[in-house]
Amino acid sequence: MDRDILLILASRVLRSMAAGALGIATSLYLYNVIHLSLTLIGIFFGVGAFTAPALSLYFGRLGDKYGRKNMLMLATAMLPTATAILLLTRNYGLLLVAAALGGFGTAGALASGSVGAVVAPMMTAILADKTKDSERTMTYSLLNVGSGLAGAAGVLMVHLGYSESFTISLILSSISLIAIAPIKDDYRPRKITKTRDGRSGERDRKVMKMFAAVGVLNGTGQGLVTPFLPILFELLFHATKGMVSNIFFLGGVGAALMSLATPTLTQRMGFVNAIIVTRTISTAALVALPFIGYLPLSNDLIIAVMAYLAFVMFRVAALPAQQSLMMGLVSREARSTTAGVNQAARLFPSAVSTTASGAMLDYLPIPIPFTLALAVNVANIYLYKKFFGSMAFDGRKISASLE
Repeated sequence: MDRDILLILASRVLRSMAAGALGIATSLYLYNVIHLSLTLIGIFFGVGAFTAPALSLYFGRLGDKYGRKNMLMLATAMLPTATAILLLTRNYGLLLVAAALGGFGTAGALASGSVGAVVAPMMTAILADKTKDSERTMTYSLLNVGSGLAGAAGVLMVHLGYSESFTISLILSSISLIAIAPIKDDYRPRKITKTRDGRSGERDRKVMKMFAAVGVLNGTGQGLVTPFLPILFELLFHATKGMVSNIFFLGGVGAALMSLATPTLTQRMGFVNAIIVTRTISTAALVALPFIGYLPLSNDLIIAVMAYLAFVMFRVAALPAQQSLMMGLVSREARSTTAGVNQAARLFPSAVSTTASGAMLDYLPIPIPFTLALAVNVANIYLYKKFFGSMAFDGRKISASLE
């Protein structure tokens, strides 16, 4: 494997380990130590979710225009900065700055693969530049496997305590920045050349709009519930901090291992069907969670854990297929921008839904945001079928044409 690909994987693994710890420790820290209301926690998550898409879009466009490595390094430096703020202050205004820089609350971290946050568009584009079409899905699967296992390991750091989790996360995220320094950026910005039909730019814009549309629904559905899952396990199932850590560790491991099955799923089912089937299963499992808490079951926690595992495993399994599909449908000159557009389209609505969901969880029955998430996810699945279902894909290679 190319050295630069290994360095990108290493950087993502280190970042994901830090993000895995932060994804659990931050929400519990704000709720149990600083004693913020769910409404204020929702605002905290909302600020992070609002800022991340803006930065993703900004860095994605700059990556295509000026080169991707420098933008990747700048984006990677934001997480250690945010973690340092968490360590040094409890001032709510400064905590919101940390949320903005760290992208905290971006649709559920481990549950949605969002640990990449603002670095994801550049990483996705660089990996696409360094791989062939037939290798791309496997490369993205390996990225998700490494990221998922590291995130799961990071979750276990919560057992050490909040300050310890933040300190280790600061160290890991800083090393993640160092790891990408030697990477060679093969991409050289140039004018987009027209294809034989003279419509290369128009094709790219059409693909961007499609992935923006599915991204909007994806982010809205995830933002409604996933950032609050650690707290909900405490409230509904009386899980301790250590139990929550263990549950999300299992989820991270399961999701990572499930990513290994994505290349096989895409070969047997096709890219679009693989996305639709895995998203359908994960949506059903997610919506079941709050209702399990209201049933008179003696083993409700075990059933809830099983539902969560199904949700996160099948949720993450769709990501390599979606990334490969997206990178295969656009020209090389538009890859970073397209990834940024998809990320921004997903995270902007998640910011709105996360902020609103915090208030809903404070004042309305818990199943309400889950029910809203079901409706939005069904619409998301429908659009994948409508936009991409009629395209012809050949094995692991994307050879579709847009009319």
